[in-house]
Amino acid sequence: MGDSEPIQPIVSFNDADSDPQNYLCLRVDIPGLRKKLIGAKPANAEIDLKIHNDRSFTLTVVLQKKPHNETYVYHKKRLPDTLTTGEKHYWKIKRKDEVLVYLHKANKGVWITTSATVLETESD
Repeated sequence: MGDSEPIQPIVSFNDADSDPQNYLCLRVDIPGLRKKLIGAKPANAEIDLKIHNDRSFTLTVVLQKKPHNETYVYHKKRLPDTLTTGEKHYWKIKRKDEVLVYLHKANKGVWITTSATVLETESD
């Protein structure tokens, strides 16, 4: 998909403001990402969200730049609780330089974040 070595983006986790019991929201910083004027799609990138199993996922963003594309990859191998299978996971762009990823939780509850790479559940 991209022409360069993968870059690890800066990621922060929060329970989604609109539905914290059901969705985990990731804010992924992608410098240079632009939003289309209408809608929540990127103007200069391809975005792919893959849910591998009920506790892992990969987000890939290929930023179209000249002379070479930049590829950002974030992979989480083990979440503290399970995700649903199916089409309830999604992403959108609300402003430039940022992708918001919404992961649907299989079990309702609030997940507390301790860092960009480690998540814990409230009961831990």
